[in-house]
Formats: sequence, structure tokens, C-alpha cells
Amino acid sequence: MKDTGETRIIVSALKCLGGTLIALGAATQVAQAQDNWEWRVAPYLWATSLQGRVATVPGVPPADVDASFSDILDNLDFAGMVVGHGRNGRWGITGDLQYVKLTAESGSLAPTFGKAVVKIENTIVSLMADYELAQAPNYEVWVSGGLRYWRVKNDISLTPGTAPGRTANGADSWVDPIIGVRGRREIGERSFVTGWAYVGGFGAGSENMADVFGGVGYQFTPTTAGVLGYRWMTVDRQNGSFLYDATQQGVLAGLSFQF
Repeated sequence: MKDTGETRIIVSALKCLGGTLIALGAATQVAQAQDNWEWRVAPYLWATSLQGRVATVPGVPPADVDASFSDILDNLDFAGMVVGHGRNGRWGITGDLQYVKLTAESGSLAPTFGKAVVKIENTIVSLMADYELAQAPNYEVWVSGGLRYWRVKNDISLTPGTAPGRTANGADSWVDPIIGVRGRREIGERSFVTGWAYVGGFGAGSENMADVFGGVGYQFTPTTAGVLGYRWMTVDRQNGSFLYDATQQGVLAGLSFQF
């Protein structure tokens, strides 16, 4: 078989998926033995900004995008985000879903073009197997490994400069292996700090990616909590004419429901 970039991506993704399935299989065996799953679901809002370079097709220069959250909010079409955790003993699973559809404008592309209007549709789905590395009455630390699926669709409109205006669109999807840690520590009777740090890509899908969050929370009831913090995420993906080298960061707020 010809060793293409797509083949390497698929092989790497399958290896990571195999490891994830093995870990999930072990978690399932534990679940069958204990039959005591606990679940936590947390819808959240991420007030993110977007900076980076985006390109789609040959002949259209990369667009430098620098949009604050207020800029994005003014042009936001739709956003939906939710994270979930399941645990049984020292094993667990984590899932994270993000869908964002937004519009951003680049700076000047003079003299060839005026500016670029970039419409971006992002879908990010993560699935990881977790293992509890350390636990005490007031804290817990988990290590995680799994996959993150990305689909990015870009529509770019270039306003006229010395060249006439033009439009282009393109999309790309890929799978990144992802590893990291997450944890929680009580700091009061009802208050706590929580966070995660994940890295991935490693040239399998994107060249690299990172996802870091830290925040404080308050336990309103035994099964309901609120969290407020800051999230920073970056990814660098280039596939032929497609370029998505972008950083998102901003305040994140969510509610957690345990059952």
C-alpha cells in the first residue's frame, strides 16, 4: 500500500483507538464486577476569542484572524458545548462535545485584497479512558488517553483590492491521539478547584494540539455544582492547501449535574 499522509493518519488513529478500546474494556470488566457507575454531565459556555491563520484552497492567501469574544458574539450563529464523566471504581470515561458556528474578519490584505471575511464551523468530539491515579478525601487525580475528532469548515470571502474580490471554501477533518491529566481538590466545605491539561496530535492528525483549563467551583447541592474558570486551546493542522493554525481562549462557565 502506498504510504500517504492519509494512510499514516488512519494507522495512527487506529492504534490510539485500539488502546482506548482496551482501556474501556478493562473499565467494563470492573463495571461488571462492581456495577456502580456514577455519572456527571456539565453543559458549559466558553466565551472564547480566536486568533491564528486560516487557509482553504490554492490561490487564496492565508487569512490572519484576530477576533475577540465580543467580535465572535456579534457574529455567532450557534454554539453547543457539553462535557461528561463516568466512573466506576478507579476506572472512568470522559467525553467532550463542542460545536461552534461563527464569523470573523482578518486584518488588511492590501494591496491585493481589502480584507477577508472568514466563516468557521467547528465540530470537536473527544472520547477518553480514565484511570484514577491518586485519591484522598479532599482531592482526586486522573490520567486520561483517547481520541479527539475535529471537523473544520471554512468559507472565505476576499473583498476587492488591486485584484477583484473572490470567495473560496474548504473543509477538513482529522483524528488526534490525546493524553493528559485532570483533577479536583476541595478548598472549603463546598468550594473546590478543578482543571485539566491535555496534549495531542503528535503529527498523526494535527502537528500538535493542547487544551488547558483551570477554574473554581461551588457545590450547590450534593448533585449540582457550578464552575467558573479559564480555558486555552490551540491546534496546528495543515493538509495540502488546508491550514488551520488557531488558538482559542477565554472564560468558561458551566453547571455540573451528578447522577
